[in-house]
Amino acid sequence: MDIFTQKKILVRIVIVLALLNLVSIGVFLWKAVTPPPRPASETEATAPPRDVSAILEKELNLSREQVDQIKNLRADFAEKEKSLVEAIQRERDSMNQEMFNAKTNEEVIRSLAGKIAENEYKMEMLRYDQSLQLKAICTPQQVEQFEKLVRDMRDFFKPDNKPGRQPRKGPPRKRDE
Repeated sequence: MDIFTQKKILVRIVIVLALLNLVSIGVFLWKAVTPPPRPASETEATAPPRDVSAILEKELNLSREQVDQIKNLRADFAEKEKSLVEAIQRERDSMNQEMFNAKTNEEVIRSLAGKIAENEYKMEMLRYDQSLQLKAICTPQQVEQFEKLVRDMRDFFKPDNKPGRQPRKGPPRKRDE
């Protein structure tokens, strides 16, 4: 191979390597500039409440006034729920920090656990209050239909009722050996 051919090959190799370096630098810069995706728990906590009023309107045959009342109720619930969730998270963080501290104070742990339990109780009572208010908005027939919807959703989310996890009907199949 003559010297000119060697030079051409070397120049091409240098160009390819330079392009690879530029692409690599570009990827690293792009990764540094774009923020990482937030964990699902953060996204759910900061996401606006799901608008289920369209589903309820269709399934329960709600009036426009009822839909507006339910939207307002859910917005109010979401605001209260968010503050409770934040308080619970702060208390859990404090508790974890105290638990793994070199000098763990058991009284502080018990106090924080009590506050967490109290806020969890408040959360459940908030859900109960919301259900009472939802029932007050609906007619007796709509309450019956709503109860059926809740039961169907509960049954759908049970692990045994997910597709592919349901028990097989009929006699068990024999394995081919």
